[in-house]
Amino acid sequence: MEELKNVLYKRVEKLKKSYRDYENNPYHPKTAHALRVSSRKVRSLLNFLKHTFDEEEYDRLNKELKDLAQIYGRLREFDVLIDLCSEIALRQPDLSDHYRDMFKYLNQERAREMRRTFNKTNIQSTVSAIESVDSATHALKFEIDGDWDEYIGKRLKKRSRKLAEDYDNVDMSDYEAVHDIRKRAKKLRYAARYFGGLTSKKHKKIMKRAKKIQDEFGEVTDARINQHLLDQLAEKVDDENLKMTFQYMSRIEEQTRQP
Repeated sequence: MEELKNVLYKRVEKLKKSYRDYENNPYHPKTAHALRVSSRKVRSLLNFLKHTFDEEEYDRLNKELKDLAQIYGRLREFDVLIDLCSEIALRQPDLSDHYRDMFKYLNQERAREMRRTFNKTNIQSTVSAIESVDSATHALKFEIDGDWDEYIGKRLKKRSRKLAEDYDNVDMSDYEAVHDIRKRAKKLRYAARYFGGLTSKKHKKIMKRAKKIQDEFGEVTDARINQHLLDQLAEKVDDENLKMTFQYMSRIEEQTRQP
């Protein structure tokens, strides 16, 4: 069990460092992304172990980590959108004569979201969540019937089999189902990556399959989020040229989602 707890300790330490990196340079897209990924990894590992420790404690930690990630969610959406619009502008430089104004607007909106993450409430929530998870992981007691090698191996295999079944049968027009499978693929991938070394069972194939599903469905969910944000911006702006540019971008993303 000590090896298992050491895995959690390392992920929590990485979460703490990710937040420090974000504090130091919130202007770089990678720091906000790394913070969200670090929190998601800890959350995924706790989810994998949720039946081995107190249910109320799991629910509390899961909520705190979820709330932490959501603080930086909108900022991450703008980073992804700016990257997407940059790619489109390079591919189709004549699509609009107002790219410069569009990027100026997008970066102003990003700056506004960045400042929001540093308001007093969000700072307190983030610091509190990280401290809470750090303290809890050192105090948690995991209990199972049997040995950890067998438990981890069986749980990975069971989740992988269920994920593959749902992947094969999913209706791609059902966004919520696609989104749910993508989230489960992430959780399985992280569990296999960080706990897989603690079992004698094969786990690398499970990790690779989960990543493949995550990446494939990620393109679908990212396109949906991008299009939704573009539509929101098109409705929000008063400038007709900006409005039209956002609408162009939205239609391109809509085409991306077509089967």
